[in-house]
Amino acid sequence: MADYRKIMLLLLQGRSYRQVQSRLNCSPRTISKARQVIDEQELTTAEQVNDLSDEVLEQCFTDGRKTVSINFMPIDIEAVIRARIGRKKPPLKVLWARYLRTEVVGTQRHYQYERFCQLVAEQVQTRNLTSPIAHEPGHTMQVDWADTKMLLVDPITGRTTKVSVFVATLPYSGLVFAYGYLDEKLGSWCDAHRRAFEYAQGVAQVIIPDNASTPSNAISRYENVREVNQSYSVFLEHYRTAAVPTNPYKPQHKGNVESGVQVVTNWIIRYLNDQRFASLDDLNEAVATRVEWINERTPFRGEPRSRQQWFEQDERHELMDLPQTRWQQIDWRKAKVSRDWHLMVDTIKYSVPSQYAGQSVDVRIIGEQVSVMTQGLTIAEHTHGTRRYSFVTNPEHAPAGYEDTSLLWTRAYFLRQASKVGPSAAEAVTRLLDQKKIEAHGFRSCMNILALGKGMNRSLLERACHDLCGDPRTSISYTAVKHRVTVLRAEAAGRPTVMARPAASPNKDSKGQPAARVRDTGKAYLAGASAFRLAAMTSAPEASATRQGENHE
Repeated sequence: MADYRKIMLLLLQGRSYRQVQSRLNCSPRTISKARQVIDEQELTTAEQVNDLSDEVLEQCFTDGRKTVSINFMPIDIEAVIRARIGRKKPPLKVLWARYLRTEVVGTQRHYQYERFCQLVAEQVQTRNLTSPIAHEPGHTMQVDWADTKMLLVDPITGRTTKVSVFVATLPYSGLVFAYGYLDEKLGSWCDAHRRAFEYAQGVAQVIIPDNASTPSNAISRYENVREVNQSYSVFLEHYRTAAVPTNPYKPQHKGNVESGVQVVTNWIIRYLNDQRFASLDDLNEAVATRVEWINERTPFRGEPRSRQQWFEQDERHELMDLPQTRWQQIDWRKAKVSRDWHLMVDTIKYSVPSQYAGQSVDVRIIGEQVSVMTQGLTIAEHTHGTRRYSFVTNPEHAPAGYEDTSLLWTRAYFLRQASKVGPSAAEAVTRLLDQKKIEAHGFRSCMNILALGKGMNRSLLERACHDLCGDPRTSISYTAVKHRVTVLRAEAAGRPTVMARPAASPNKDSKGQPAARVRDTGKAYLAGASAFRLAAMTSAPEASATRQGENHE
C-alpha cells in the first residue's frame, strides 16, 4: 500500500515523478493521484499535509470500490527475527518462501512478498532492533583496498603485473577517491592516504581502516584485538588525525567504503578492463577520469545533487586543514662505516667524515634525502643515489692528504699490502687506483683483489697480475683479476700428477679373501736392465760391505 502522505510531501518539495518513484517505489499512477488531491484540496505546505488525519487521507484516496475483509495467515515474527540475527542470515525472500509453506486455515491467504517485507520492517523499527547510521560531515573517512585487481601489460613481452586499487570514501557526502599501486605495503598505504587528503583538500577527524596487518598489529596471539602500528601512527600524527580499525569480521563497521569499493569495481576496474595500460601513470590517469565521472554523476541518493555537490556544499568546510609540509616516508637503517669512509645502504655507497671510520651509525631516509647520524647529530647528508653499486661522495669527507693511518684505507696502505704479494700485484693496484676519478672509489676493489691471494694463492695472484699488466691497454678490475686467477687455477689442475695408491686392507681384499702383500714402489729407484743381472745382484752385498768398511776407516 502506497504511503500517500510521503508522496504528497515530496511533491510539495518540488521533486519530480521519477525521483518520487525511485525513492518510494510507487507507480506513476499513484503519484498522479496524489498530485490531483493536492490540487483539489489546495495544499501548499508540508504542515497542511501533516495535519491531515488518517481518516481524511483515506477518504481523499478512496476509489469507491467495496473493501473485502480478508484474513491473512499470520507471520511468525519471532522466528523471522531470530533467523536474521547473526553472520549467516538468510535473505527475506528465503524466509518468505518458508512462510508460504505453512498451511492456511479456511479462507486465509498468504501475504505477498512486498507486504511481507513491510510487516517485518515495521516490527524491526517497533522493537528498535536497528537504527540508521547518521554520519557527521567531515568526521570520518573510510579506507580499504579493492579485491579485484587491475593489470599492467608489457608491450614487448606481454607480461602482466597486478595493480591494487586503494579506495577512500567520505560517508556523509559519498565522495569517492581511488588510486592504483603495485603493492599493498605500508609505504603505498600511507601515500594513498596522502593523495586522498589532498584530493579532498582536507583531513577527516577519524580514519576507519579494516584490521589488516598493514595499518595495525595484533596485541595478543590469543585475541583478535589489534592496535595501530607505530609507522602508521606517526603518519597520522603528521596530519593530526587518528585511526580506529574495525573489529574482525565486521565489514558493516565500514559499510560506506564497502559500497564505495563496489562502485569502483563496477565503474572503474571492470569498465577499464578492455583497455591495456603499459605504465602505472597511464592507468592512474584513466582511474582519475573515472573517479571524476562517479563524483559528478546525478542523481545521487534520490536528489538532483552529485557527490561532488554534496561535498562542496555541506562537507568541505568541516574538514581539517592540510599541514604546511607534505608527509614523506621515513626509513631508519643501521650501517657501519668502512675504512674507505663510506657506508652502504641499498647497494649504494655514501661517504661520511673520515674520523668516523669503523663506527656504527644511524641512517635516516626521508624521500630523496639520506642523512647519516650518530648520537643524535647529523654528520653527513646526501641525495639518494640512482644507480646500484654506485658511489655518492662528498670530497670534504676525505682525510687530509690521504695520510697513512691504521683505521683508513689509503693508496699507501694498499700498495704496501700488494708489495707483500709481488711487484705485479703492486703495479695492478696502482693502475686500478689511477683509473678512478675519486681514488677512494677503488679501495673496495683493491681489498677484494688482495683477498684473492689469501692462503696458498699468492703465487696465482701474482701471476694473474703479471699477465694482465703485460698489456697496457687492459683495464684492471677485480673481475678481470678474478677471471685470470680462475684460468690459471684450471690450467694447474689439468697437469698430470702422481696419484697416491688408494689404501687397501692389509689382510683381506674387496671379496673378503686373504689379500696378497703389495709392495710400495712409489719411492723406489728404478735402474736399468743391467742392474737385474745375476752378477750385479750377487756382487751388490760385497760392494756394500766394502763401502761400509771404507766409511769406518
